[in-house]
Amino acid sequence: MKEKAAKLGKFNVVDVAAVIFIALAVIFVLWKVVLSDRGESDRPVTMTYRVMAEGVASDLYESVQKHIPSTLMASGNLLDGEILSVEQGPYYVLGTDGEWSPDPQHVNLYFTVRHHSTAGDVLLSKVDEQEIRIGRKDYTLKTEYIEFHNTVLLDIDWDFEDSGE
Repeated sequence: MKEKAAKLGKFNVVDVAAVIFIALAVIFVLWKVVLSDRGESDRPVTMTYRVMAEGVASDLYESVQKHIPSTLMASGNLLDGEILSVEQGPYYVLGTDGEWSPDPQHVNLYFTVRHHSTAGDVLLSKVDEQEIRIGRKDYTLKTEYIEFHNTVLLDIDWDFEDSGE
């Protein structure tokens, strides 16, 4: 009986390794949960970007003008951003003579969009679930009244608001 009591008070190598592993796991979880929140500083950022809808029917320009400015929308929710303006430009087609000429029935629309967000340690340029990256050709520009698919992101500008630190 005394031998059993003596064995319970002693640890073997496996027990010591298990205790160390559990202690390290607890320390790691606490570090991730507690300390990582302090390290992140969510700074307000305003993204202003330009989007081109290429080769749309020319009469859409007048229709879109009626709804500018317009609040951005995704998944049925209004977002903290808006289309500020729209401009039209020529849409060129290649003629049978090998020359490029403006197509009178189509135009390119250039939208200027502003979105308010926050940035942590890494800037993720996202509007809802869509990433904003220059050159992206599958961006969907959507408001309550306007929707264009497969638009091209032309440029982006980030304005980080001072947080007083």
